[in-house]
Amino acid sequence: MKKYIAILLAGALLAVSCREKEPEFIKSDKGPAQTVTCDASALMGATFHYSVDLKDPEGLSTLKVELLFDETVVASKTVRTKEDGVYEGDLEIPFYKNVPDGVATARFTSQNIRFGITTEDKDVSVSRPDFAFLTLKAANGTEYRMDKKEKYVYAVNASFPAAVDAYIETAPFGSDERTLSFGYDATGINLDGAKPIPFSNGVAGNYEISFNTKSWEAAPFIKLEINGTEAAMTEKDVYVAVINVTKGDAIEITGYEPGFDDFTFDPDYISEDRKFAAVNGLYRFSIRMADKWVLVERMASQTDLAALGSDGHGAVWIIGDKCFGKPAIFPYGWNTDFAVCLAEVESQVFQATLVGGYQISTDNVNIKFFHQKGWGGEFKKADYASIESEYLAIPEDDGNIRLADGVTLELGGIYVLKLDLTGGLNAAKFTCTKAGQQEIEIPAMAVNGVEFEGGPLVYTANVNLTQDASVSVTGVDDLASYWVDPDYCGADGKFIPVTGLYKVSLDTGAKTIKAWLLNADGSRPNLEQGGLYALGWGVASYSMSGQCGWTLSDSYQLAQIRPGVFQMTGIAVTETDPRAGGRFRTDYTDLKWFYAYNSWDGQGADMSLTEDAAHWVKATSGGNLNINTALEEGATYRLTVDFTECTVSGATVTGTTKVDFKKL
Repeated sequence: MKKYIAILLAGALLAVSCREKEPEFIKSDKGPAQTVTCDASALMGATFHYSVDLKDPEGLSTLKVELLFDETVVASKTVRTKEDGVYEGDLEIPFYKNVPDGVATARFTSQNIRFGITTEDKDVSVSRPDFAFLTLKAANGTEYRMDKKEKYVYAVNASFPAAVDAYIETAPFGSDERTLSFGYDATGINLDGAKPIPFSNGVAGNYEISFNTKSWEAAPFIKLEINGTEAAMTEKDVYVAVINVTKGDAIEITGYEPGFDDFTFDPDYISEDRKFAAVNGLYRFSIRMADKWVLVERMASQTDLAALGSDGHGAVWIIGDKCFGKPAIFPYGWNTDFAVCLAEVESQVFQATLVGGYQISTDNVNIKFFHQKGWGGEFKKADYASIESEYLAIPEDDGNIRLADGVTLELGGIYVLKLDLTGGLNAAKFTCTKAGQQEIEIPAMAVNGVEFEGGPLVYTANVNLTQDASVSVTGVDDLASYWVDPDYCGADGKFIPVTGLYKVSLDTGAKTIKAWLLNADGSRPNLEQGGLYALGWGVASYSMSGQCGWTLSDSYQLAQIRPGVFQMTGIAVTETDPRAGGRFRTDYTDLKWFYAYNSWDGQGADMSLTEDAAHWVKATSGGNLNINTALEEGATYRLTVDFTECTVSGATVTGTTKVDFKKL
């Protein structure tokens, strides 16, 4: 026992002794022997090559290579150096805008294991590439050569539509024949911008598109002003300005050569003689060039939308199903991003004017008044002191406004909804009156010779279509600007799915062309008949602004490309990205398909994922598909569902479904 204690004490003393001993660091005053050779000149956006011969008896540690513009490090690379020898590589030279040609500093710093450092600077003449040409790559696939007009400035003159979405790509340059691509993002034109540059001339015809590779300035873009305030382009063909306006002020918009005589100004805010009709205040004017529409919304500040105050002043908003909208009925249900702001036309009296068939559905209305452009305060039935209208009613406690019993609104009828809050927020008076009739003109449009019917926004035609045969749509002036479902019609104009009877839908408001298979009697087919229907959050028919959700009537019918094989192709986008073709959310998708339209008959958990699919998605126990790996924003993905090894009877399936989901 005593011997054991002695050993413990000796160990403790040794431990103390070890702890008390200070570590020894030997720092060398001398760095490695370093010999540098590198390119004496280089191009912005390319690389320059270097070679460094290092020797050190102490042992090498690292080599750091830096490129400096005016003592600012713009690129760097650190290399581990384990042994004496030659270390070579390339360093990327950034391609910045407005940086002149000049002499940059390439700094080489080597270090040994004793912290000895050697530094050497080399001059590198850096210049902006003189590209042979640029290529304008339009979003519709058309490419145009842009020739040099003067130093850095390239242009092409051609017959263009009023608006052109395009990327710009340089000619190959540098030792590795690389190219640079310019696109658009939140700050404007940028190198590798994710979205196409939204060029806009205002009118179609022959005009020039230009780009400066030094300043990154491009043209044309419309510069609009509202009452002297410049409007910023917030999205393609949408220009916005926030200004203070007094009731009775003239509203003047300048900067668009054809003028605005054929534009529609929201009549609740702007009278026919272009005078402001709402109460004094701060308002956001949105000029929607493609729609030829001027939308107005009440603001609390330059950036914050107004809400209804407890005193009955401010803003009241309409939110609802796919039955209303400005400038046209929205294809999105209960999406707060598309709320319509009523105009406070008199103190505490709010108004919205909607045209039957264009801005309010004639046969199905389900809307509600809210205190803000979003969920929160809302008007329920108990908040109304009176409801006077032969057209609309508020039948339930939820306060939703619907068509009165047995009533259908007239196509082209002008309906004025008015909310009077002079008695307080809990004693609202609601009226809806018909103020007139708008003349309706139905254009002559056809698909493969079969005329479209319906309107005035959504037209449909039942037509027999043959797989791999051409599809022709006539009577649509700006057909090139329409989004066409890529699973039904390819860029070559050929029909993709199996031969059959299809309903083709042409929406002149949303500018989309879609199709779905029909039975001979016009009904929607079940799975055995060729129908498969997708629903869920993070999946959309054509735009993430209108996700399918779990409303059965909103389901999307996948294209049957071969008997028993269905596909859906779309771009991966964020939830707030409204671009046409954005069908899958990058970060969240909860997708399920069903075997019959407007029915909950759907797949179980018995599915087999391909290797590609298993990387991107995963199957839940309930048979839903969820995101497994975040999708790449802007990339195109394709979902394929294969029942060829299953037994299908009506809307019943036995066997394992093969599922593929891949990045194209």
